[in-house]
Amino acid sequence: MLPIGSHMNQQTKTCQNCKNRFTIEPDDFDFYKKIKVPAPTFCPECRLQRRLAWRNERSLYKRTCDATGKDIISIYSSDKPFKVNEQKYWWSDAWDAGEYGIDYDFSLPFFEQFKKLQFQVPHLAIYNINSLNSEYTNQAIDNKNCYLGFSLKECENTMYATNADSLRDSVDVFYSFDSELIYESIDTRKSHTSGFLQNCETVVDSFFLYNARNAQNCIGGVNLRNKNLLLFGNKITSEEFQSLRTKLGSEKYVQEFKHRFRDELLKYPRRYAYVIKSINSSGDFLTNCKNTKQCFGSYNLEDCGYSVRIFRCKDLVDMYAVGDSELCYEGIGVEEVYGNKLCYNTLRSQYMEYCDFCRDCSYCFGCVGLRNKQYCVLNKQYSKQEYEKLVPNIIQHMSETPYKDKQGRVYTYGEFFPAGLSPFAYNETVAQEYFPLTKEQALEQGYTWKDPEQRNYQLSITSDQLPDHIKDVDDDILKQVIGCEHKGKCNKQCTTAFKIIPDELQFYKKMNLPLPRLCPNCRHYQRLQQRNPLKLWHRKCQCAGEKSDNNVYKNTAKHFHNTNHCSNEFETTYSAERKEIVYCKKCYQAEVV
Repeated sequence: MLPIGSHMNQQTKTCQNCKNRFTIEPDDFDFYKKIKVPAPTFCPECRLQRRLAWRNERSLYKRTCDATGKDIISIYSSDKPFKVNEQKYWWSDAWDAGEYGIDYDFSLPFFEQFKKLQFQVPHLAIYNINSLNSEYTNQAIDNKNCYLGFSLKECENTMYATNADSLRDSVDVFYSFDSELIYESIDTRKSHTSGFLQNCETVVDSFFLYNARNAQNCIGGVNLRNKNLLLFGNKITSEEFQSLRTKLGSEKYVQEFKHRFRDELLKYPRRYAYVIKSINSSGDFLTNCKNTKQCFGSYNLEDCGYSVRIFRCKDLVDMYAVGDSELCYEGIGVEEVYGNKLCYNTLRSQYMEYCDFCRDCSYCFGCVGLRNKQYCVLNKQYSKQEYEKLVPNIIQHMSETPYKDKQGRVYTYGEFFPAGLSPFAYNETVAQEYFPLTKEQALEQGYTWKDPEQRNYQLSITSDQLPDHIKDVDDDILKQVIGCEHKGKCNKQCTTAFKIIPDELQFYKKMNLPLPRLCPNCRHYQRLQQRNPLKLWHRKCQCAGEKSDNNVYKNTAKHFHNTNHCSNEFETTYSAERKEIVYCKKCYQAEVV
């Protein structure tokens, strides 16, 4: 292990989890020196998987609050081995997490002591702040009339959405913002009354579009710019468009359009990555970034690396779901923090290490659920002098007496919490979404697994018995328990059945779209599959001069390399075996103005 603070050149290591080789660059070592942690022993991908195994966004349960006895919605099932309190009580002054403080025991590994503390301190049932009529939402702030939404902010009348801000009257949306009346769409902004969009902006009354900008009354299209009244590239009249819109109320026609759209997507070049207004940065869906490496779905970053969904941050490495923070390492779900290392769900705090769900704290180590505290270890209060003397001894002890899991993986100071100690089963977490495992695989790799809870319902209608067209659906559907088309046989957390709620039915009728045939979880996983993995491959541009090198696409403009094959290389989320045509930035921009 690299000593804390030492400087090295590029080094290749073997991941102690997957056994694959990975490289630590000089600038990585510079960061580790700056923040005073040893170099990691897990590769970037395994580090991300380990972090995600600590974040449950979508698994909700009904249970009883251990403090008030009220029936509540929680991300913790009733079989979890610790107390869970409803939001109002947890945030109140009726209890103090400092009362659970314990002395540090130098005869036991740190992580065993942390787990003991975590079992003792009551947990917040769900993270749902300042929301109205949105009980079934998590990681949610300032929402109104939302249902089964996750990682939402300032949304209204929205259902089955994930990672969305400022949505109105929308259903089944992923990574989309500032839009209204949107259905089954991904990575979409500033759009209205549209569906089946991916990576689109300023789109109105359009369906089945990929990477469109300023399109209106279009059905089926790739890389459209400033277009109106098109059907898969062919001009149509307003009357023809309205006739097609009526047909989209039919499940049969929607499936036909989906198949045709999937074929259309392979006929046009893709940009190697959406790295926009960024300097010296790699990853995908990055905007306004500088010196940022292997980051995804993020914006306004400087000197960051190996992170996902981070916003307005500087000097961050190995983070997930972070905002307005600086100089942090290996964390998840933190906001407005500085100098934090190896923390989970901390807010407005500074110089925290190995802390879980702490707020407005500073200089704490191994603490759970604290608020407005400083100089605490395992929730026990110390003086500044005592804290500064104790913590270096704990760090040394963590290296001399490391925690070892059943798979033989060693966790010393600088490693994030072992996934096997997560309060959630693997299939309850975001890790299952990006690194899907079967139950057998998860258990073999040292994770826990939660079998589906017994559901007391009887199917009243199967998906193939639903009316084909939305015009033939009446309010009786609200009483039905609908069987999911997957019947629980997929690896997508299928709930096997679902119901249509009144606002949802009103949305489908207003948009003239057919009822879904899959449960919300299966629909979510289908959207996930349309996005590229959080991983980069080194590739060459596929522009062969006058056409793509697979002879599928013929260029429409003259490129900087004339008739020669483009020599540009890049890091992309498209692996070499993918069928899509991938162009470099210059070749792509020559074709798509």
